[in-house]
Amino acid sequence: MCAEEIKKTSCQYCAALCGVLVHVVDGKVVKVEGNKNHPLSRGFTCERPGIAPKWLYHPDQLMYPLKRVGSRGEGKWQRISWDDAFGEIGQKLLKLRQEYGPETLGFFEGTYRGNEYWPRGRFATLFGNPHNIFAPGIICGINDMGINMAVMGDITTWAVDTANAKCVVLWGTDPAQSELRLWSTLTRMRKEGKVKIIAVDPRGTKSTAIADIWLRPRPGTDTALALGWLNVIINENLYNAEFVEKWTVGFDKLKERVREYTPGKVAVITGVPPEQIREAARTYAKHGPAVMPYGVAIDQLGRNGTRTEHAKIILRAICGYLGVPGGHLITRPGDTTNGGRFVTEAELCLMDRLPMNVRRKQMGFDVCRLVSLNGWSLMAPNLERVYGVPAPVTVQIQAHTTMLWRAILTGKPYPVKALIAWGSNPLAWAANTKLVYEALKSPNLDLHVVQELFMTPSAQLADYVLPAASWLERDLCTNMMDFGSLLWAGEKAIEPLGERKDIYEFFRGLALATGQREYWPWKDTEEVSNYRLKATGLTFRDAVERTVIFPDHFEFQPFLKTGFPTPSGKIELYSSILEKLDYDPMPYFEEPPESPLRLPEVAKEYPLILNTGGNYRPMYHSEFMHWGYGARERHPDPLMDIHPETARSLGLAEGDWAWIETRRGRIKQRVRYNEGMLPNVVNCQASWWFPEKTPYEPELSGVWESNANVLTLDDPEWCDELSGGWCNRALLCKVYKV
Repeated sequence: MCAEEIKKTSCQYCAALCGVLVHVVDGKVVKVEGNKNHPLSRGFTCERPGIAPKWLYHPDQLMYPLKRVGSRGEGKWQRISWDDAFGEIGQKLLKLRQEYGPETLGFFEGTYRGNEYWPRGRFATLFGNPHNIFAPGIICGINDMGINMAVMGDITTWAVDTANAKCVVLWGTDPAQSELRLWSTLTRMRKEGKVKIIAVDPRGTKSTAIADIWLRPRPGTDTALALGWLNVIINENLYNAEFVEKWTVGFDKLKERVREYTPGKVAVITGVPPEQIREAARTYAKHGPAVMPYGVAIDQLGRNGTRTEHAKIILRAICGYLGVPGGHLITRPGDTTNGGRFVTEAELCLMDRLPMNVRRKQMGFDVCRLVSLNGWSLMAPNLERVYGVPAPVTVQIQAHTTMLWRAILTGKPYPVKALIAWGSNPLAWAANTKLVYEALKSPNLDLHVVQELFMTPSAQLADYVLPAASWLERDLCTNMMDFGSLLWAGEKAIEPLGERKDIYEFFRGLALATGQREYWPWKDTEEVSNYRLKATGLTFRDAVERTVIFPDHFEFQPFLKTGFPTPSGKIELYSSILEKLDYDPMPYFEEPPESPLRLPEVAKEYPLILNTGGNYRPMYHSEFMHWGYGARERHPDPLMDIHPETARSLGLAEGDWAWIETRRGRIKQRVRYNEGMLPNVVNCQASWWFPEKTPYEPELSGVWESNANVLTLDDPEWCDELSGGWCNRALLCKVYKV
């Protein structure tokens, strides 16, 4: 019998990075379990690691590089060597750069899960590209990062001390589905009577069921609700006057702005009764310290997305919930670890080699100014003054995604001729699927390269599909995108299957093929990890043994010594950065682009309000859709939540297939009764596709059948003006039986 090996790493099925032990027998993964000695997760895992062995060895996993030999979407491929693939792709990229300029290349990527972003950033910089990065992150946190950096410098949304909080606000999030470690903590605290929970969600969930206060606003009106809270807290003097006086600027202007958002007026806008607005605001302000764990729903509102996040930042600032136990923690890159400093992702991206005339060519530089290199270039000096290292950049910036599809099709503002995608399926995650399809099929697109685990609908439209190493087949050494100085490390459990490569090897191969050899001296992830750790006196193997390495010092309130990394050194409630970018320096509410009030005539035909999204386990975005490893078996069909009375009035029984239609198209999902839904609101699950269906055209694995992004709105005029985020929620729809 072969001896069993146990490998230490972190599960990377989501960004939580729970510590796990991977059991390997005869070179094969046989079991994954929680690591009880991991200092952060302490043995906790969700159900996903349990399906890891069957998932890893699923027959649909890609093993070898493929080159298209038929037309895009025809499903005709031939096997090719990595050397030939890199050589051909490299020559095409160099030719396109010569003809159209380096900005003709765009990058796609998926959600963070331990796969480093800096290799893409380093490659882009050295190629001369203005970081034309297009990703779902712009509706999943990047706008939040941008407004944090503009208002307070530090990004404080994600590091929350929930275990010591007295009040937790679940605004647009359902941790019972999306973040089980948080859910476990909340349910324990709730049982012990240690916490007040406020939920803000138009849909009934397990999370709303344990809330002390549950607000159900009309979708898309969250900015007004947050400004209503500020009105109550300021007018009733419930804010932390000492903190406001010493560490903020612009309070008088904020006070004047929120004056118009009285509970009565906000009640008319949101549908939330004024007494509930007052109760929630008072509870948040009086029962601190309090936290607002991140929720993705707000970022998907289009015009009101970043404005709501702005208001939430102001709430935690004026109530004094920053840098305190039980509040939002301040984590910064650049601190020492083991006596030395870990090399950050931003340092490896070499942004100082990207002059302003190149940065200005980024798609959307003057449109989504907050999150483009336009805003970042204004904020970076303040961050670097305080952190002492280059400003975080790998995921903190982005180009304008909805402009991309139009640029491919029209050549305006300039031609985009090449795309490189890794771990990204835009036919599932990007709004307006029909337009995305037209762009990816367009003859104007000369080169489309995809690195993936499985053949997705988007990969079917590529020219080259290259196999990616999964988290079980790659080393991990990260400070989580420069969010702080805490380090995670883990070793690959097995050597990559087939000819799969990790993301560093992928971009290094492209780099060598395009003349960047001198800047990529490290042959693999372990070598580059040793380079990054060198000043700490630790090797990669040392780091793996420790799994998590804490910085030498952690101060709850580092701003007492350094100030905040903003132009004034304080939290700017009236943001000078936004003012310089020609935005309103403070949040305000705007009626959603598709609402019964803005479009009453359209609402006659489409009388219901549609939200798309809402996590559903064990799926993660558009992943885990295959049968055969225990995911689809648990959640076989896409589900639409609808109030029972609304459903019955439409002749729909629970379990029926129903059409959901907007002005952009229709999809079908199964009806699920939810008595907690607002009667005029429906919620359909996002990003569905069906790997068991024919993978090539016209079906493309059923991507047209139930994918919510067939319905969503991406017209640039209605996107979030600060970030370019599109509208996945607060849309007009109608529902009828299939």
